[in-house]
Amino acid sequence: MKRADFLQRLIGVAIFGKLPISTLITKRKVYLLQCFVAGFRHYKGMELLEEMEVNDLLELSREPDNVYDDFAIALYWQQEKIGFIPAEFNETIARLLDAEALPLLASITHLKKDVKPWENVVVAVYFLQEEKVLPPHADYLQKLEDPVYKTETSQNKNLMDDLYNTTNRIIYVPTIPDKKVAAYYEKHFSQKKVFVKGKEHLMIDTDAIYTNMYNNFPTKWVKADDGEKYLLFRHKINEFDLSIPNL
Repeated sequence: MKRADFLQRLIGVAIFGKLPISTLITKRKVYLLQCFVAGFRHYKGMELLEEMEVNDLLELSREPDNVYDDFAIALYWQQEKIGFIPAEFNETIARLLDAEALPLLASITHLKKDVKPWENVVVAVYFLQEEKVLPPHADYLQKLEDPVYKTETSQNKNLMDDLYNTTNRIIYVPTIPDKKVAAYYEKHFSQKKVFVKGKEHLMIDTDAIYTNMYNNFPTKWVKADDGEKYLLFRHKINEFDLSIPNL
């Protein structure tokens, strides 16, 4: 990127962040969160992907009235909405924004175009701090991680594609280890019940599946008691939890 373009982008973020450019340049970044952009393909992200660059600055915009997520934080690139901070990571950041406790900023840390849209863009949320020596155990606050691209490395890419391309997807709530996630599905999908061998599952047939997409893993296609086929998926803590419920 040319220096003139870089400075122009700094000016843009200085305006919406209400910070002088000198502050952005001279202070150290302390990272609070690094994540993929949720809902990237449902807003302007796909249209603008070719124009985006690593280190581009983003605007964090709270959406307290969002019907799907009380702690929703939208992401804007040059005043265009490109998605959200994933719901499983946003509560603490949302509380900091609501309290105006820190002037938080965000920027793009990784771009990858040959993966699924929900892994195209990685962002970091951070604040700026005067240079000082941090204790050794806090060194992680100054480091960025390389993301793990599940849609590139998944051993079963066809099932991963199916998970986001079909609306016939079901989950067995007792297998969800995160109580907050389980409550989310119960709240929004308790009226959409599907029975498999007599066991009650919930059908997640809307884009709300993207709310917790980074921990959603497809397991297999199953035939429900109504004769319809559904893709069974699980919400897992990480990709190494390979257990599948007995159906």
